[in-house]
Amino acid sequence: MPRKLNRVTDPAYLPTISMSELYENVYQSRPRPPVIDGLLYPGTYLFAGSPKVGKSFFMAQLAYHVSTGTPLWDFPVHQGSVLYLSLEDDHRRLQKRLYRMFGAEGTDNLHFAVFAKQLGDGLEEQLKKFLE
Repeated sequence: MPRKLNRVTDPAYLPTISMSELYENVYQSRPRPPVIDGLLYPGTYLFAGSPKVGKSFFMAQLAYHVSTGTPLWDFPVHQGSVLYLSLEDDHRRLQKRLYRMFGAEGTDNLHFAVFAKQLGDGLEEQLKKFLE
């Protein structure tokens, strides 16, 4: 047992489950509703592209629509809280962009951070605290 405890407390430990163990378990079906019907489902996505093609603008638009629950291109949106890490901006630049995109009406469900710790150096803890 002490060996297993050492593995679990090791920051490089990756919990795994064997196929046999996976098959032995019975899991209840709990479908996760989409964030945007027919377009975006819960999970992790990488949104990549060439510089200056509008990635940040699109992510801001997506975040705004989810935070307000307003349809996006006729797709129904399920309202929720959004954390947008705008790590290449400062507050002034971000404010200017948002005013241009959405006007002066804000939402309390959309949160921005212009700096954060790095993966493996505290970001995970910051995200957990935000979710709490």
